[in-house]
Amino acid sequence: MSRERQHVQAPIHPLMASRWSTRAFDARAVETEKLAACLEAARWAPSCYNDQPWRLLVADRYHNHEAWQDLFDCLASGNQAWAQRAPVLLLACASGRFGHNGQPNRWGQYDAGQAMMALCLQATALGLVTHQMGGFDPEAARGKFEIPEDFSLMSVTALGYPGDPSVLEDEELRGRESSPRQRKPLEEVAWAGCFGQSFEPPAHAAWEARYQETPSEALPWYHPELDPDVAAALERLEVTGGRVLDLGTGPGTQAVALAKRGFQVVATDVSATALTGAAELARREGGSVHFVRDDILTTALDEIFDLIVDRGIFHIFPPEAHADYLESLDKLLEPGGYLLLKCFSHLETRPEGPPGRYSPEDIKRIFGYRFEVLEVCDSAFRRPDDNQPPKALFCVLRKRE
Repeated sequence: MSRERQHVQAPIHPLMASRWSTRAFDARAVETEKLAACLEAARWAPSCYNDQPWRLLVADRYHNHEAWQDLFDCLASGNQAWAQRAPVLLLACASGRFGHNGQPNRWGQYDAGQAMMALCLQATALGLVTHQMGGFDPEAARGKFEIPEDFSLMSVTALGYPGDPSVLEDEELRGRESSPRQRKPLEEVAWAGCFGQSFEPPAHAAWEARYQETPSEALPWYHPELDPDVAAALERLEVTGGRVLDLGTGPGTQAVALAKRGFQVVATDVSATALTGAAELARREGGSVHFVRDDILTTALDEIFDLIVDRGIFHIFPPEAHADYLESLDKLLEPGGYLLLKCFSHLETRPEGPPGRYSPEDIKRIFGYRFEVLEVCDSAFRRPDDNQPPKALFCVLRKRE
């Protein structure tokens, strides 16, 4: 039901990850029991002094069409374009005074927002969708529904069942239904200790979130078999066995394919969820792989490998991490051993994807001190169903003796 969260930075509960603001509603009625459950969730939201300063006006077109029409008429035209199919509209109001003593309540609007979030999450849990709107005429609504002056009219929320995007007449609105969801990064909205000092989430948390929320087969770097570039390089180099380290194994497809070719494979990733899925794949496919949770920048591995495969890890690191990356490779790779590296190319200009985009000259400059750069070829991160795969470089490097 939900669109993919883009640039996730930490795992969150699936209920919150799947909540999103659709504009495509199915016109069928919402059962009164489900509507009551959503309102009950709002009722149990926290509030200052447990004052519960919110009031929710329910306009259900199937039970009170006149009220629904009156509230719909208060919406901005842009919202009316899609909200016309929503079976329920909810007007959220916040009292400006405490009920127990009549004193000003500066937290009333904040608490009303908490109540609406609780309502939206309950709706998601029930298979419903919501879309909160600030685009409406509060004074018109106040007059139509005789709302007292000491209540602030905060939002109108459309609630119902999800509909097919094709019900939207506007092409731009249909496009929004399929585009990924984005938010500002945590570093811009969360401060650590003092205002303006960014909170820095651990990098591995983002990968854990990605693997928890997205099936392996839907990941943009998924390839069900051994990458053709890797397979061809092994053939050219006449490498048919030995100890292999698969960095950032993710779904585990590359590690399992190498193991089935007779290699002794250690596969690492920072995501425990990814490793669990990869181990299950190995059990199904019969490949013997040793999976280890590890970060190549601070690796705890103490083994030596004849071959290291990096199909998409190097390009996620900022330049300041290159020294640690190279130091780890130097520690883990046998002199004369090979590094098969696949990374985004500088020719790939789409904003999606990792920040690192490299040219052949970049590869020679970064790796040339420790490695012989044997090959740097134009390639792509191909998927079975992708007609325009991201442009990549495939590099064959050998550690200097």
